Amino acid sequence: MRHECVVIADGPGALVELCGISILERLLRTLQRCVVKRAIVLSSTPKLISDALAQPSWPRVEIDLRVYHRCGESVTIEEIINVWPEATQLLLIVRGDSVFDNRLLRHLLTQDSSAALVDSSVPVEFESLVVSAPNTNAGKLCGAALLRYDWTLEQSSSFDSAVRGGLEKRIITPVDVAQRPFYDPALRRKLRPFWFPAPSASNTKFAETILLDSAQKGSLDFPALIHAPIEKFLISHLCKTSITPHQLTIAWIVLAFATTILFALGHLVWGIVLALIVGILDGLDGKQARIKVETSRSGKLEHRFDSLFEVAWPSALAYHFYTTGQLPTAFIYLSILLLAEALDGIGKAGIYSTSEKLMNEPGRFDRFVRLLGGRRNIYVWVLTVAIISGAPAKALIIMAWWEALTAAIDLPHAAWSLHLLRRKRSC
Repeated sequence: MRHECVVIADGPGALVELCGISILERLLRTLQRCVVKRAIVLSSTPKLISDALAQPSWPRVEIDLRVYHRCGESVTIEEIINVWPEATQLLLIVRGDSVFDNRLLRHLLTQDSSAALVDSSVPVEFESLVVSAPNTNAGKLCGAALLRYDWTLEQSSSFDSAVRGGLEKRIITPVDVAQRPFYDPALRRKLRPFWFPAPSASNTKFAETILLDSAQKGSLDFPALIHAPIEKFLISHLCKTSITPHQLTIAWIVLAFATTILFALGHLVWGIVLALIVGILDGLDGKQARIKVETSRSGKLEHRFDSLFEVAWPSALAYHFYTTGQLPTAFIYLSILLLAEALDGIGKAGIYSTSEKLMNEPGRFDRFVRLLGGRRNIYVWVLTVAIISGAPAKALIIMAWWEALTAAIDLPHAAWSLHLLRRKRSC
């Protein structure tokens, strides 16, 4: 993996704001997550760029930034050579006025020879966004290339012209966006890797829609499908505020603890109201982190709390139903539910880890089980129906057997998925 790069960034294009941050800021945050440690910024508007980068930003704090002045409209190869880091044979050159899916930059950085991102088959709906990108014999030039020093030293034209010429002579390998896998393991769904230059004012809303869509995970349960458009609407506004993913995480955790207390004390209606709010808030922190490229290792702690409340909420309900005499066998059903949850966790881990390793989207059956399988969001609705029906204690019985059925389906399927993975590896 390469750890240094040159960013060609000029105002105002690089400073166009999308979903709360500038295109240049988004790129630098993405580069940090691609393990780039040093970025040399070449700019014809160095003061404008320097002022923008002077503002503190923890999501890119690990990148050593240097801003250098350049002349003219187009950056020349000579200007790139002048700032080329010593002892670096392959260097990433990327336009700071373009948005890139992190999967594209990660893949480009793994190449062992000169390569450039191209798109040979731009979808019709994206054509208006990329119309300004240069054309090559391999497709649209996306604005990112990995160049070898000795070859670059022999060039004397502009950056774009040199890359086009290298592609035509087959000295530079085209890395075609259209040929990259669409399945994104992090999102558990297919999403065509995206890229586009700074959009015009009329295209800004469309560009933001693409980014908002890229923050949505796939393989959702039924309640999450209903939450998704609500979350998207809220994130489209929250991303333009200073609210951080950590603050959203703290908010839903506090409300989830309050929900646990309400369930234990028998205030089921108010508990359900808070549980429904938690269901939406629980999805917002991850979306905010992805849309603003603020993902961090500490963000993974949220999953620990998810697991905690998968246990805490039914345990609080079991305590209430047992102490009030509504369900004397409450803890037996709780035990069934928790054991089934543990087994189901093993099954789901096997199914999704196999999908990631095979770079395949989970099949229709997997998605169907995920849609209706036992899960906290589903059980909130089960409890709601039980309360409306006047038999809240029966909710725990239904939850226990629902979870047991889910585990009974997931475990054999996970074993079969792992068998297919081993067979593919042996071929």
